[in-house]
Amino acid sequence: MDLTNQTVVITGGSRGFGKSLAKAFVAEGGQVVISSNNSDELERTAAELSADYCVADVTRYEELEALGTYVLRKYGKVDIWINNAGIHIAPSAGEEVDRTKLHRLFDTNFFGYFYGCQVALRLMKKQGSGLIINVNSTAGLEGKPELSAYCASKFAIRGLTESIRNEVVGSAIHIYALFPGGMQTAIYHDKYPSDIHEYMQVDDVTAKVIANLQSEKPEQDLIIRRPKQRK
Repeated sequence: MDLTNQTVVITGGSRGFGKSLAKAFVAEGGQVVISSNNSDELERTAAELSADYCVADVTRYEELEALGTYVLRKYGKVDIWINNAGIHIAPSAGEEVDRTKLHRLFDTNFFGYFYGCQVALRLMKKQGSGLIINVNSTAGLEGKPELSAYCASKFAIRGLTESIRNEVVGSAIHIYALFPGGMQTAIYHDKYPSDIHEYMQVDDVTAKVIANLQSEKPEQDLIIRRPKQRK
């Protein structure tokens, strides 16, 4: 895929992995629109990267719909929509998971992706083509102790991705999944500060994502594990 002039939407694009992706797509000549619910941080990042931005809370469908409308009106198309915004909660045994935090986790990690897919699909079906990328995690491939809530949210994204893929098969609309291991982002630094040196650099993961998209036969499910990760 030639990424030049591709219109790319990235949720959770103001920091961490989303910011790294945005920087890479801009470098490849893409028209990048990043979104986040943190307007100040979003504006700073957009200025730093020479990207466009639109404030949106992924837990609110109407705000993602407004994001899609903004991009369509300004650029006339949405070529790539990347669902990336996500949160983590502190590890704990399944029976000890705080229910309020559990709902908040699913509001962002699952419903945010579902809403993003709905908005992107409606736009892409009208234009006849497009690519959705759901940024998942290796936690969406196997259950991990004391991460039942987080893993469940990631397994849900995996099911969403595979189901939609079967819905659009044979069309010019595609949906890919990315399963990275731990990266050196704020999420992991806050939860596992003593182990952060074992995690991957975000730019290294981004480089593999871009290389996959530019390959002749991109992998629809791209798994990128950190060196010391056993599974």
